[in-house]
Amino acid sequence: MIFTKREIEEHYPLSERLRLEKAKSQNSVIYWINELVRSQVRGAEDVPGLIEVTKDLVMQVEDLYAEKENSLPSHSLPSSKSIELESLDEQISDLYEEKERLFQETKTSSISEVIALIRGMEEQLNSMYAEYET
Repeated sequence: MIFTKREIEEHYPLSERLRLEKAKSQNSVIYWINELVRSQVRGAEDVPGLIEVTKDLVMQVEDLYAEKENSLPSHSLPSSKSIELESLDEQISDLYEEKERLFQETKTSSISEVIALIRGMEEQLNSMYAEYET
């Protein structure tokens, strides 16, 4: 039985027509794809919304990369900055050399061993002073 638009509007209230439309659309693959998008992607209600969200995210990532590239130092650093960097490199190299020398001189292989060695020497000194005072 086929109803005219006027007959449908007269006999079926809007809420019933919407329920029937939804039931009919639920048989569609597109409906289920849109439901998946709606449940999985915040800010997207359907496939076109997913495309917009994706475009927005791509633009944000591109902006971040552009910002990162602009913030990276170029090859033509001002001389004061290059001198500061060289100074930092030298200081770090000196610290590593000093650390290696400490390990070689004390015949240890880690900072914790050096600390244990120092504490042992302190205990020996304290015991020597205690013996000397008595």
